[in-house]
Amino acid sequence: ETRDAGKQTILLLNRRGASRALVCVDCRETPECPRCSVRLTYHSANRRLMCHYCGYSQPVPDRCSCGGHLKTIGTGTQKVQEELEFLFPEMPTARMDADTVSAVNTHEKILDDFQKKGTPVLIGTQMVAKGLNLPEVTLVGVLDGDLSLYSGSYRAAETTFNMLTQVVGRAGRGEEAGVAMIQTLVPEHNVLNLAAKQDYEGFYELEIGLRKMQQYPPFGDLVTVTFTGQDEGQVLRGGAKFRDSLVECMRAPQYKEEYCTALGPAPCPVPKINYNYRYRLTLRCRMTKQLRQLLAHLLRQFAQDGQNRGVSAFVDVNG
Repeated sequence: ETRDAGKQTILLLNRRGASRALVCVDCRETPECPRCSVRLTYHSANRRLMCHYCGYSQPVPDRCSCGGHLKTIGTGTQKVQEELEFLFPEMPTARMDADTVSAVNTHEKILDDFQKKGTPVLIGTQMVAKGLNLPEVTLVGVLDGDLSLYSGSYRAAETTFNMLTQVVGRAGRGEEAGVAMIQTLVPEHNVLNLAAKQDYEGFYELEIGLRKMQQYPPFGDLVTVTFTGQDEGQVLRGGAKFRDSLVECMRAPQYKEEYCTALGPAPCPVPKINYNYRYRLTLRCRMTKQLRQLLAHLLRQFAQDGQNRGVSAFVDVNG
């Protein structure tokens, strides 16, 4: 209907590629990156499997190592574009994600072409959500709008709400009213409903209550100390030694007013990237000046310890 009215549509799916992965229909195994502990993403444009962390890629195998057939699962922006071209072969589409944006084909060029040529549909990742003023766009569709709710970060709800309210605001910026549709597996979720209503105050009241209950920022600080290296055992030992040093220091009289609990070290959500194993220590604390100085001292001590050669450590506060 939007196309027939001569208007434009933006479709947001915050996952690039054609499919999330390939899976064998017999043994259920999926091709994984040899450098990272993640599944390879299928890209239909060049029929390759790619790792979005280290850049590794390989041709799509004809069959699984067990001899079984490989089937695609999940959906990415490439798949959405292919489906649209199959359903509406005469309708031009444009796509803006990390695979289409380059030094030559920039964000500005894609958006300029979309606006000047009147392309009916623009498909993209979160780059299509922010700061675009396109008067002819009267329909916005969000596919799998709940994807970022399950990232594991304490900011997951905030990130999802921000992205949805921004992309919903791309519709109806001209003279005609716009429509936004959010597709999700959890339509009853409070965050999605508040984002659909553009209810900033309602979301704030919901989120601030949850954060206060869990002592998350701004009521407390969440600090992660990440350890990386190519020897997994050495990385784990280094993280445990750092934790023990921190616990020992916190027992000293000068830190009796400080609050800090340590959890881990445990594997990061992606335990290995580009041959480097990653473990992290999670600290729930209040990041005072004294605690910052203590962590800085422990990091220097960690770097000077010969047993930690080949292991890097860095601190992230409320990241």
